[in-house]
Amino acid sequence: MSAIHFVRHGRTVLNEQRRTQGSSDSPLTPEGRRGARATAEHLGRLPLARAYLSPQGRVGRTADILLAGRPDVERTTLDGLREYDYGIYDGGPDEVMLRALDPARHLPGVLSGVHPGAPGGIGAADYLAHIDAALARIVADLREDARAGRPDARVLVVSHGMTLMTLLGRWVGVEIFSMAPMANCSVTTVELDPDRPREPTLVSWAVDPGGQGVTFETRDMADAFAGVVPVPIDWSHPQEPV
Repeated sequence: MSAIHFVRHGRTVLNEQRRTQGSSDSPLTPEGRRGARATAEHLGRLPLARAYLSPQGRVGRTADILLAGRPDVERTTLDGLREYDYGIYDGGPDEVMLRALDPARHLPGVLSGVHPGAPGGIGAADYLAHIDAALARIVADLREDARAGRPDARVLVVSHGMTLMTLLGRWVGVEIFSMAPMANCSVTTVELDPDRPREPTLVSWAVDPGGQGVTFETRDMADAFAGVVPVPIDWSHPQEPV
């Protein structure tokens, strides 16, 4: 079986200030760098075939720590791994964004492809299409690995909280929204047969090697997804690297 290790980026200045990050960016904090080093140690010397990265700076800085001393791991940047664009709420207080985009309505609306997005941000249909293209690229590459005699290839994906939750919620199942929150630098592992990508196996969820926790309030979202039918993943348009 092939495996994908999904890692959320390290804690940043805006995370610690409890400000919405989205399409904006900020540096990793000392705690964020410590968490990335803990995750690098947790990953050990796993034989990673490749690393797929969001183009945003906080992901690149996290990957530099995760892959320190591993020049053999090829880095591929995929635009579809970038964070959700919160439009006018990017950079502002989390509490303001959450009042405008109540997660109990916003998240189901995004996964079902109907949410129009925040003013100046991205609509759900476009957002999902970008994510799908990135995931399709990763799986297509794993399929090529398997056909080249490497059916157990492992890859690293470093991205963002909202994007990873959206990707995994539609791929693995919406029950993830009732599980532990995805801390900064947490590791979620999925195994799959690249020829049957619609049948992934969740091996581990949001393992937090550095004890980073989250900088936002969480709640069980199970009731919010009752009756929600996420848009199926479109595997037909693999994204070209940036």
